[in-house]
Amino acid sequence: LFQVNNESTGRRTHAGVQEFIAEEGMCYLPYWMMCNLALQEGQIVHITNTTLPKGTFVKLQPVLSEFLEISNPRAVLENSLRNFATLTVGDSVVIDYNDKKYEIEVVE
Repeated sequence: LFQVNNESTGRRTHAGVQEFIAEEGMCYLPYWMMCNLALQEGQIVHITNTTLPKGTFVKLQPVLSEFLEISNPRAVLENSLRNFATLTVGDSVVIDYNDKKYEIEVVE
C-alpha cells in the first residue's frame, strides 16, 4: 500500500496498485482520487510505501440518496469495494453501476 500526499494542500489518501504501466517518475490516479487530493493533472504528488492496520469496519454514506434507490445497494457496494485495496476516512470514492457513477463518502 502507498500513502499519496499533495504537499501543497496537506491532503493525503492511501492506495494500492492496479498496474505498473506509467513511465518512471509518473503515476496515474483515478479522477475521484485527484479530486480528494485537490490535484490538477501534471501536478507533483508525493508517494510513500506504507503499512496500514487491517480494517474490520467501515461506515459509508452515499452523497446522493439516489444510490439507495437501486435494487440491492449492499450487494453493489460489496462487489464494487473488492476493487479497492484500501479506504481512507474522509475520502469520497466513485462506484460505477448500470452506467451511472455514484459518489460514496468514507465516514469511519
